[in-house]
Amino acid sequence: MMRRVVRTGQNLVEFAIVAPVLFLFIFGMMESGWAFYVYSELTNAAREGARYAAVHGQLCAQHPPCQMATTSSVRGHVMRRLSIPNAERVTITLQGSLAPGERVTVELSYPFRPLVGFAFPAGSITLRASSTMIVHY
Repeated sequence: MMRRVVRTGQNLVEFAIVAPVLFLFIFGMMESGWAFYVYSELTNAAREGARYAAVHGQLCAQHPPCQMATTSSVRGHVMRRLSIPNAERVTITLQGSLAPGERVTVELSYPFRPLVGFAFPAGSITLRASSTMIVHY
């Protein structure tokens, strides 16, 4: 008769070997997904800001109630479209001319803090997005 060998604790040891790799993979996917979401929000907000500035150029003031774009008006327009934590930390730069036919660029930069920064001390990564459009009015 064969005697069965009992290996108590084998599953626990195997899990202890595999668990760090598994958790690293899972949290890495979550972190990269979060970073991609924030970057896509910044890209969309930069595009919306550039569109706002392109539509509200120098000739816009001739057609009330339209007002010419300023850095603060573009910032207000962009901030209404952002849905990221600490959105007030976004730096918005308006470059170029608001004359018709010229190019206007809106640049955003945001100090992205990884999710692991809540559990472990981690620095921030600066994410940047910009969009350029031609002024219509």
